[in-house]
Amino acid sequence: MNKTSLWMVVIVATAWIGFLTGYAVSSHSGGAKPAAEGAPAAESAGAGGYGK
Repeated sequence: MNKTSLWMVVIVATAWIGFLTGYAVSSHSGGAKPAAEGAPAAESAGAGGYGK
């Protein structure tokens, strides 16, 4: 394996790990936006992940 191939593997692995981390965090954060003044807060159905 030459240096170019090694860098390509590092970049792809870093991108994949970043994607999975972002996906996992979005499933824990719920994705609910703050309610407007005077409006009742809507329940979050959750974002990302595989559901409940």
